[in-house]
Amino acid sequence: MIDWSKQHCGVHQAPFDKVLELMPDLVDVLKTFPDDPSRFTWDVKVHMLMPRQFPCVPNWHVDNVPRVDGVQRFELVKPELPMYCWISGPPLTQFKHGFLTPKRWHRFTQLDEHRGTASGDFGWRGFIRATHVDIQAPKPEGHLRRHCQVYLDAETFQW
Repeated sequence: MIDWSKQHCGVHQAPFDKVLELMPDLVDVLKTFPDDPSRFTWDVKVHMLMPRQFPCVPNWHVDNVPRVDGVQRFELVKPELPMYCWISGPPLTQFKHGFLTPKRWHRFTQLDEHRGTASGDFGWRGFIRATHVDIQAPKPEGHLRRHCQVYLDAETFQW
């Protein structure tokens, strides 16, 4: 069982060996990855959430669509290549076909729309995304994630 409150904020565009080095507590989850982990670029985000905070974009969106001059270029998408995600628990990410099941790897593509949902409680959430290296190559350095943003509902936010 991973204690997400004791983890770094995560990793950003890292090769598999860096994930293991920087976040060794994830090894048991990563052992269950259904593909060859060396063929993927890894992102891990750890969020401390309060009620009504979103750990990811709350509007329908897709991941890793190439941009040229700030414009998404869908003709450059490689839908035959997989991406995978894994979440530790709520709030659940919603895809068009339904909500992700926590603690399970989910395969998706650059064209699969999804959105974040709001936290109903105070708590910690871990998110892991693996993107095929032919979609996004790992960065050469700087893999330790220094911060993770949350999204707020401006209509209901209060401190």
